[in-house]
Amino acid sequence: MGISIQNRSVLYKTTEPVLVPEGVYEAELVGVKDFSNAFGHRVGLVFRITTGQHEGVELMESAAASMKPRGKLAELMRGMGRSAGNPVELVGQRCQITVKHESNKVGKRYAAITQTFR
Repeated sequence: MGISIQNRSVLYKTTEPVLVPEGVYEAELVGVKDFSNAFGHRVGLVFRITTGQHEGVELMESAAASMKPRGKLAELMRGMGRSAGNPVELVGQRCQITVKHESNKVGKRYAAITQTFR
C-alpha cells in the first residue's frame, strides 16, 4: 500500500479565482456598502449579473464617498440615470455594466466595473 504525502505548500495552495470575462453585462444594483480602507472613506456598489453564463455573480466597485461631479461614484450613478443623491436609493435598479480586468498594486488581477449605463 503506497501513501502519498504532499508538502504543506501543495496542501494549502489556493487557486486564483476565476474572473468574469471582460465585456458588457446586464446587471442589478443589489447593495451599497460603506467602509474605510487605506484610501479613506469608500462606498462599494454591489452589482449582480442577471443574464447569461455568469448570472448570479456579484461584483463590487468601490469609489471615494465624495459626490464630486467628476468623481467615480458620481460617474457610476450618472450611468444609472441619477446625477446626485444617495446611492442606496438606486438599489434594485437594473442597468448594464462594463467589466475590465485590472491589477492592484501587488499584481493581483480582479474584475473591475468601469462603466454603468442604461
